[in-house]
Amino acid sequence: MMTASFSDKVLQLLASVAETDEVFTNLDLPLYDRQVLDSMRTVELMVTIEKELGIKVSPAEFERESWRTPRDIIADLQRRLHA
Repeated sequence: MMTASFSDKVLQLLASVAETDEVFTNLDLPLYDRQVLDSMRTVELMVTIEKELGIKVSPAEFERESWRTPRDIIADLQRRLHA
């Protein structure tokens, strides 16, 4: 298997949790406005990200605005990774 970039890994996890491949083709997809993500799937995504990427995102410090789109999620996780 080829090594995926960080962005690709995040998109794969997001697509798996959200159960849609649209996140691959539209990085500006409004995830909450389109009900791609809801509170349960957001928590599931946080758990998956911590397990797969080792990045802890606490629900207490989570801001929905920072995860509006797939592009926003990637940017937020990159900031956390390099913080």
